[in-house]
Amino acid sequence: MESDFKMECFRHKLLGNKQYIIQIISNKIIITNISDEPNTSNELDINYNLFVDFKVKRKQIQAIGFITDKHHWYYADSENLIKLKQILGGRVVFKGINTLYNPLQQIGQGTFSNVYLLQSKLNSLEYFACKCLDKVQVHEKIGRQGLFDEIQAMVALKHQNIAELLEVYEGDVQYYMVMQYYDLEFTDILKELNNEDIHIIFKQLVTAVNFMHENGYMHRDLKPENIMFSDCIYQLRIIDFGLTTRDSGKSKCGTPGYVAPEILNLDTKINEYNEKCDIFSLGVIFYKMLTSNDLFQGSNHEEILENNAKCNNNFDMLKGNAKIPKQAIDLLKKMLQIDPTLRIDSKSILQHQYFTVEEQNHNNTINSSNHLSRKHSSVLKILSPIQKQNGMFISPFSIHDEECIENEALMQPIPTVIMKGGSLKEIAKSKTPEKSRKQSKDITKKYQTSDFDDVVLETQQSNYRPPKPSQLSEMYNK
Repeated sequence: MESDFKMECFRHKLLGNKQYIIQIISNKIIITNISDEPNTSNELDINYNLFVDFKVKRKQIQAIGFITDKHHWYYADSENLIKLKQILGGRVVFKGINTLYNPLQQIGQGTFSNVYLLQSKLNSLEYFACKCLDKVQVHEKIGRQGLFDEIQAMVALKHQNIAELLEVYEGDVQYYMVMQYYDLEFTDILKELNNEDIHIIFKQLVTAVNFMHENGYMHRDLKPENIMFSDCIYQLRIIDFGLTTRDSGKSKCGTPGYVAPEILNLDTKINEYNEKCDIFSLGVIFYKMLTSNDLFQGSNHEEILENNAKCNNNFDMLKGNAKIPKQAIDLLKKMLQIDPTLRIDSKSILQHQYFTVEEQNHNNTINSSNHLSRKHSSVLKILSPIQKQNGMFISPFSIHDEECIENEALMQPIPTVIMKGGSLKEIAKSKTPEKSRKQSKDITKKYQTSDFDDVVLETQQSNYRPPKPSQLSEMYNK
């Protein structure tokens, strides 16, 4: 069988170096000792029970270590080791994340995770996002297998409009998911969209969801906060696959205001839901893109959940609005059917008249601008130096390696709710946070499921957004 990758390497021995060849064939790593006669080979399965480590010196990878019964180090040229690292990324578990990355600042928060901006130690101009998950909470809430189900979904769903998972690390107290860094949130540009922009963006969104559904996955938490861009409107990425599943829908989960009614009204003893739940969430997003307003509104969480569950649609803004295409309104109504069996599917959406009408040549613009606007671009900055608390700043990677921490800033919470059984009133009451945090008016998903105790810097900008990688580079150079 032809190998996917092959490189020469060596191991340090007391009686001299021994030469080896490492090959990747399908889902196996084959390590052959070519110094001895006859040659001997060892096979390692590529899965999440295999741990891999790296040695770095002078910004170059020197060796790769496979942790089995012992820690075996194999030395080779840096270029081949980087290729091997890329091939294994997301398919095995790496160790020692602070060997390869510096965490710069906190840029987001999930249900039981924090997201950090990373800088590569191999190339200081490369930046990544890292989802850091507390191991105790992971094991208590979803289990190690549940986490790696999410990881497997992201590995399987390789698509130009889906966030790419690059590497998975496991530390003593946390798991780390390293991904591409996308610097602009969809929520920042929602009110700036014209019809051409909406057409371009929504088609990418539906195409990505259709790809997921064709591969048997449902996202279950589609919302503006889980949509990112990288520079232009042709570079949309869906993020956060924490609720993604290939199983039948038998659990209540999602974000109030975007979750499908069949999930909120679910009786797990007698019925279940399917991928049509994502179509409803897409419809709510589409409505907000067209109107700049939330579909389900209310004076409190309970009212919003009740309107969401009953699918009390407010289409008043669409009536007589000449700016909204008739085809868009027709598509919207088909996506927001309360009965999922009557709801349009993702493939049919792409064949709908809204997309099949003759498309004009769209420039890669938003309102005649070359790039997506950044409301805070004039004040973006890295906060420095760190104000240590009690003489010690706790790194998300290692409390013993202070040099790996450079900066950190406040984040906007990204509320996601995983709902147990009970009435809408009970669900709302059980998920109301004991300690409320001040949130911007744009954060309308109403829930924050937990408060985090991480040490973060105070900033005067409540609407702070992390800078682009290019801006970070300029700042460090200065």
